[in-house]
Amino acid sequence: MAASHTAQPHDEKMIDELMNKASVWMGKALREMNCDAPTNVTSAKCRSLSQETIAPMFLSAFAFVQLQHKSLRLLRTELSTVKSDLVKSQKAIIAQQNDLIMHKDKLLASVQSAVTESVSETVKAEIKTYSDAVRSSGSVAQFSTEKLKSAVKSAVQEEDRNKNLMVFGMLEEGSEDLSDKVQEVFGELGMKPATDVCRVGKTGSKEKPRPVKVTFSCASTARHVLLQARKLRHSEKFSKVF
Repeated sequence: MAASHTAQPHDEKMIDELMNKASVWMGKALREMNCDAPTNVTSAKCRSLSQETIAPMFLSAFAFVQLQHKSLRLLRTELSTVKSDLVKSQKAIIAQQNDLIMHKDKLLASVQSAVTESVSETVKAEIKTYSDAVRSSGSVAQFSTEKLKSAVKSAVQEEDRNKNLMVFGMLEEGSEDLSDKVQEVFGELGMKPATDVCRVGKTGSKEKPRPVKVTFSCASTARHVLLQARKLRHSEKFSKVF
């Protein structure tokens, strides 16, 4: 966690001291020149002051400039510290963002791997069934290539089913842009996947809206959305959507 810097009490005390000394000096100078305000000070009134009057005023001004110079150096050092802390904080935020992106990529890769493995296992199971049947019959001729096509088709159908999700609790209106409604829900999850959407079943009502069938471009996207869907329970607008 990056360090933070806040104004210290001695900073305020130093600034107050500078302001007070400046006010005292200006007040004394105005009185010596018989001026009511700094805007009334002129070159002629400054020349009217005697050396006896100017000497202590100059000495006070010199001491004030010294104090001001010291104070400015301290403030510059503290400003440098604030800048350094800000840079550290920005670097920490960037590092956390990178970690989040890396975690998201790993999660997506894991989901894709799981889907690929599931499809592969389905194909293997279908082919094994076909192979076992061939061995038990003792004749390959009795089995056409249609059996193998059927196994692959089954795997593809399984993949297609995994592309679909059902969304419940979404308010149904007479004239609605269902696609925009669904994208608004996904936006709450920080996602904008490409989808095809439609209501399923007989026309419902506000109290009992029909579920929405959402079809994604691939099963991995559907799985990723499903993993993020639990966040909706904390949404003010979509807490009843699941």
